[in-house]
Amino acid sequence: MKGKVIFLILLLLGAYAYVNGYISPDDVRSAVNDLTGKENGDATSTLTPSEIPGNVSVSTVNGSTYVRLDVPAVNENLTGLLYRVAVERNATRVDAYYLGEPVLRLTKTNGSYTFEDIKTPEFRIRTDLALFDVNVFDVDVTNETAAVSLEYLADGGSFWNDYFKMAFAVLENAPWVEEVRITYIGERNATFSISSENLLHAWEGKLTAEELANAVREDST
Repeated sequence: MKGKVIFLILLLLGAYAYVNGYISPDDVRSAVNDLTGKENGDATSTLTPSEIPGNVSVSTVNGSTYVRLDVPAVNENLTGLLYRVAVERNATRVDAYYLGEPVLRLTKTNGSYTFEDIKTPEFRIRTDLALFDVNVFDVDVTNETAAVSLEYLADGGSFWNDYFKMAFAVLENAPWVEEVRITYIGERNATFSISSENLLHAWEGKLTAEELANAVREDST
């Protein structure tokens, strides 16, 4: 559900940015020049990625053109930029990467363009936890567990409140896991785990404060 909502928001933002001119001609021209390596954008699809300057690669397979580009930011301009690149390059698919992580894909099918959020669960979790006063060191998501290691920088008085908020944020981005595990690295390393079932029960108001506290397990580190 969240992925569909994000997709819709990105699509609307991209359309709004495109119509209202938030993407300047220079931005588009620069992106196209990076892709082709020429001012007029008349390079053929025989170009190899190594011949294209910058962090952009273009490949052609069975007559379809695929573009991957690294973007400096993820903001309201991104959908419009991918659309313009796809049109200028007549690309079948354009993938945007940010800091080496996949972010957004634009695909052309039968003349229609669709956007797809392609962020990994680990990237989504890192992004959401950035809203808290923490330094995230590592995120590991498997079929059973979502594990995060971080440094907690806020005042100790808000520790447990933030713990449950962060655990909910982790579960929201990896709803299939059975357990959320957060390891705090600092003067005293500690790992606290809680089952997804108990987190959902807490969200639904089915657990008292005492029951919720008892649902958290401290693991040896």
